Amino acid sequence: MPSDAQTTAQPTRVGMLRSLEPWFSAYALAGLLVNGIVPLLIPLTVTSHGAAAVATVLAAFFTGQLFAPVIGRIADRTGTQRLTFLGSFPVMGAAAIGFGLSTNLLGWCVSAVLAGASAGAVQTLGSVFIVEGHPASEWDERIGWFRLVFGIGQVSGLAIGAVFAERHVHTGWLVAGGVILLGTWLGRLRLPHLNPAQPEDAVAADAAAAPASGGLRRELQGPFGRFLLSWFLAMTAVQTFLNVMPLVMKDAFDVSASRTATCYLVASALGACLYPICGELAKRHGCGWVLRLGLVITLAGLLAMTGAWIWQPPGASWIGIAGLVLVAFGYPFDYIGATMMAADLTLDGQGSAMGLFNSAVAAGAILGATVPSVLAAKFGYGALTPLAAGLVVVSLLVGARVFAQHVRKPA
Repeated sequence: MPSDAQTTAQPTRVGMLRSLEPWFSAYALAGLLVNGIVPLLIPLTVTSHGAAAVATVLAAFFTGQLFAPVIGRIADRTGTQRLTFLGSFPVMGAAAIGFGLSTNLLGWCVSAVLAGASAGAVQTLGSVFIVEGHPASEWDERIGWFRLVFGIGQVSGLAIGAVFAERHVHTGWLVAGGVILLGTWLGRLRLPHLNPAQPEDAVAADAAAAPASGGLRRELQGPFGRFLLSWFLAMTAVQTFLNVMPLVMKDAFDVSASRTATCYLVASALGACLYPICGELAKRHGCGWVLRLGLVITLAGLLAMTGAWIWQPPGASWIGIAGLVLVAFGYPFDYIGATMMAADLTLDGQGSAMGLFNSAVAAGAILGATVPSVLAAKFGYGALTPLAAGLVVVSLLVGARVFAQHVRKPA
């Protein structure tokens, strides 16, 4: 990371046109798969094999994402950041096509692991190109627009899913895979050239491993550890619902998969526009304020769905859809607030601590995919909404003190 970037304290306004770089269009394709295709088409493709099969395949995808930090570290050490980034798109596209062609659990799991690992590599290295390619004073603004592009990719994936959600689900995978293959070409557009990590830097890093691990343990015992636990609980809650969103909406509220996809598409399109706004709100009110607000919005959506599932009042399907929209709106607040808080709590630059933050998303998704499958098999997918709501409440309680410390008082 450039040393001059680290020493720049004051934020620099670079504007939307300078913040948006052509290679971001390739990064959007990771959003198309991870937040668009996966939450819609994996459950619909695998559901005929039962809840346990759905959980297994989803867990395989997010397990693949856990390899992303290792892939990024190897690319950085060997100076192959561009090659790894661009090479991830053929793997991701082929995995999506393979998923569409597969008809058994083994084929789906292998495709899911490859798709998760390659998508995770794109996400990890995309952030590296931002951080190592620009001064620190520009990171907040650039990352806000960077996430906006990811959200646009998500909307595109949801659009593909909406078209194929009711029929020809396998064709949706083939279309998505073909689109993702374009990333190799799109990613070359003004993609930064980064230097490999110097051997002496690697030696120094290895020599400092023991003290660093001790520092990390101290951080985990302090505010960062409390925040990390809160974030893990929040991600487990959100992914418990989003992993099987179309199945929850169909089982609990009798909302068809295509209608679910369309509603979530519109909500996500509007929610994507909130990423830059959330960045500005974090500067004004503090990242703790933004994260807490996001979790409250998420909780409101889950509670609305829980009430509609339990009591089934007139218009329960519309209440379920309203809850779905609130969850989609809460996610940008959650993600931006948590990212900035993790950065604030690890100002000493411990990459291992930030790695734990990023891994909490995938780990929460794995837990949210596997453990609740037993509940879904016994009580139906609607039972996942009160479970997710309860986890958000616990997350708010665990993180309450840390959130309060990152709220800015009005002048």
